[in-house]
Amino acid sequence: MKRFDLVSLDMFQTLVNVDSRIEQIWKPILSNTYTYKAAEEHAQLLLGYFFEHWVQLKNTKQFFLIKEVYERSFVSVFEHLNISYDPIAASKILLDEHTLSEFYEDTLKCLDRLSIEYKICIISDADDAMIPGFYPDYGIDIFTSERYKSYKNDDANTMFKEMLKLYNIDPRKVIHIGDSVSDVVGAKREGIIACWLNRNKKIWDHEVKPDFVIETLNDLEEIL
Repeated sequence: MKRFDLVSLDMFQTLVNVDSRIEQIWKPILSNTYTYKAAEEHAQLLLGYFFEHWVQLKNTKQFFLIKEVYERSFVSVFEHLNISYDPIAASKILLDEHTLSEFYEDTLKCLDRLSIEYKICIISDADDAMIPGFYPDYGIDIFTSERYKSYKNDDANTMFKEMLKLYNIDPRKVIHIGDSVSDVVGAKREGIIACWLNRNKKIWDHEVKPDFVIETLNDLEEIL
């Protein structure tokens, strides 16, 4: 008897690696000043501003697109570094490159194995325009923030609720795998088994603990 009937997966930094597109994101923005080191530094600065603007927008209690957060973040980066580039155009480049993010080495083997034995879905804090297009090939249902006007770790917890409703399933028969605190906290709030994918061997520092911790998707086999 299978331990779980449904495997739920995060998308970015779980199945696909956004960092694989750093060069393509920053080359057109930095132009003749581009180096990979500069791109990485700019990406880290952008990420810092992203979380700052994320908190500001979240405090409004209104739904917002990821696109809006990135546009505001690029404005901050460009003002900080005195870069003359359209933040709306930069945000579009970044979202487009999300769709081209490369698979991790363990992703396709994992999906091939899971699709034989389990129902699979993806739950992603993302705009629809960011999502890579591979998931229909595996019969995977997808829940995005844009579609459900909710994020994984907000009070509504809509995506996880709608997932349980769609499959009419006991939450204890579902395992959700993701790389972020939101993946773990959002899943556990609905009684779903939460598995933290810790690819970079970080230390977990949130009071809500994951049920399982893995460092690669290959480690799922033992859990399942």
